[in-house]
Amino acid sequence: METKQIVAVVLIVIVIAGVGVGLYLFLPAAPYGALVTGQLVTPGAPAGTPREQIIVVGLLGDTGAITGQGNWKGAYMACDEINTAGGIEVDGVTYYFGLVAEDTAEEEPQLDTTKGTTAATKIITQDGAQFILGGFRSEALLAYLETVMDEEMLFFDTGAATDVFCEKVSGGTWPDSTVSNYDRYKYFFRLMPINTTSLITSLFTYIVYLKGYLGATQGLNVTKVALMREGIAWTEAMPYVMNAKLPLLGMELVEDIAFPLDAESADFATYWQQIQTAGAQITVPILSGSGGILMTTQYAQVQPQCVLVGINVMGQLDNYWNNTGGACQYETLLQSVHRTAKTTKTIPFWDDFIDLYGAEPLYTAVGSYDGMYILAKAIEDAQSFVSADIVPYLEAINTASPYTGAGGTIAFTSTHDLYASPSYSYTLLCQWQAGGNKVVVPTGGYVYSDTVATGTLSLPPWGINA
Repeated sequence: METKQIVAVVLIVIVIAGVGVGLYLFLPAAPYGALVTGQLVTPGAPAGTPREQIIVVGLLGDTGAITGQGNWKGAYMACDEINTAGGIEVDGVTYYFGLVAEDTAEEEPQLDTTKGTTAATKIITQDGAQFILGGFRSEALLAYLETVMDEEMLFFDTGAATDVFCEKVSGGTWPDSTVSNYDRYKYFFRLMPINTTSLITSLFTYIVYLKGYLGATQGLNVTKVALMREGIAWTEAMPYVMNAKLPLLGMELVEDIAFPLDAESADFATYWQQIQTAGAQITVPILSGSGGILMTTQYAQVQPQCVLVGINVMGQLDNYWNNTGGACQYETLLQSVHRTAKTTKTIPFWDDFIDLYGAEPLYTAVGSYDGMYILAKAIEDAQSFVSADIVPYLEAINTASPYTGAGGTIAFTSTHDLYASPSYSYTLLCQWQAGGNKVVVPTGGYVYSDTVATGTLSLPPWGINA
């Protein structure tokens, strides 16, 4: 090759390399707290911190879904804050926190619980997690929780509401052994949300208020309630509970729709027609997945003459308004936090989270954020990284000595559940209103003090069945 050709080739390579470097320099930076799996990250820790001074917290959840992503975001934000503030001290040595996540794939319609147990095994044996935050779908958590309990490792539940997990902490004997349930499950603590029984109690309490409110303001005698729920384990008890409780309130369950996770838009149109035919005045949704979008878009299309109030995890996100094209207007849902002063930490957390991520926090983010701070406090109090040593210090967070978190005033019961009451942990009732505005509605003091309300209830203009 002649000298001129060689020079030309070199220049081409340099230009291509230069373009590559230029493109790299102008690529947008990774979002704050971008989720990665199987990789230890240490936000806020000083560069060069020795690995032995990193406390590894494992995050288990569906990393492809909003619940797992929320779990990561809340923990990442808290980790950054704790590390930036100087970490924690144990036996005179400063330690910092690190995070590692594994995907449990628990929001897949066709659940494979082995994916969760595989993720739990990997996060412990390969990623080196010392403590765990996470959990969401009951069927999945029931499986991979056993893997964590086998290791006698602290597990902070940030997403599963089902009562059974904390019931495992109390009494009894572990099957086919002399190990008591407490000895095996004492490492489990619920941080978010309040349990299913408490959520249902809050919902029923609000329905009592709503019945009176509609009677006083609309002259309606509210007697008919419909239920629309995911046909999975965590909702199975709901129709039995409603059939037992509603008659005591002078009401009845007139429709119970348990839909598959892969239900389509046409299915929801049919469901709403059934509910309208049944004459329901209140419809209670119980769902945690993407079906919420189809449910509300068809609600706006069909316009059944009922008030929509219940549990809809997707509806908690601020992009839900756009995702439904505003069809979620008039829907009221249970939501752990909003921008109101549940505690002195709630509004600062809410604002900081939006500043960092450009979106409002899901309840799993609130749970993992508080969980990181509670874990840091308990480790320092115990001056130990051994879960069994830390448990008594977590148990000391009770009604006599609660912890002020962003999600509420946290006090653990004897079964390591959240103590639910208007003075401790409780859910809010939030309604989507015109223009994509969401407000905390009053409950007449039934569920929480009306001092935390930020607006008033708005009713659908197409009316409510007489």
